[in-house]
Amino acid sequence: MLNQKIPLRFRTMLFALIMSCNTALIVSGIIIYLHSASHEHYIRQWLGAFITAWPIVFIAILLIAPMVNKLLNVFVEATEN
Repeated sequence: MLNQKIPLRFRTMLFALIMSCNTALIVSGIIIYLHSASHEHYIRQWLGAFITAWPIVFIAILLIAPMVNKLLNVFVEATEN
């Protein structure tokens, strides 16, 4: 079994990859389900929507996450008392 961890420099990229995958799967699945007249081809439509959404969400997270972190630094205490 491998015990080697991924270097810290890849943390942001891996976070965006995992978060975008989960977000795109959930959102595309729900939207396709709610807006499909027929659920006969649900999985195919869902995967098609996911393939389109994932790269968009991935790039959005990479661009938006640093701004969200800066905003949170304004409102969130740096240390706990």
